[in-house]
Amino acid sequence: MRDEDEVFAEIVSKEFNETWTPPPPPVAPAPEAPAGPLPDFHLNLYDDDESYREVQPWMGHLSPRTWTGLALVGVGLAISIAKFTPLYLPLWAGWAAVGCFVAGVSIALWELIHRPPSDDDPEGTV
Repeated sequence: MRDEDEVFAEIVSKEFNETWTPPPPPVAPAPEAPAGPLPDFHLNLYDDDESYREVQPWMGHLSPRTWTGLALVGVGLAISIAKFTPLYLPLWAGWAAVGCFVAGVSIALWELIHRPPSDDDPEGTV
């Protein structure tokens, strides 16, 4: 089997009437020694006075209106699931499920859009 460089040189000589020589192989540069000792690097993730911030549970910060919206979504989903069981529910129960779900999602969106900023940290840290 012939080398790729030989095949390429032959093609160039036939097509262009020129001679082609392969480039020399690349030479790896010699590794350089470090100029001196590396500086001491200390990463401080807690620049402020507080070294630990307790994470508050997110469910405690919900308003009563938001809890009502979540309850309506839950009732709507429960009625919708019950409609798929052999349990007989009247037609108005299906419409009640749709109404509860739409009302609950509407309340949740309203609360999401109109909520006040809850972070009292002026520096904007997380």
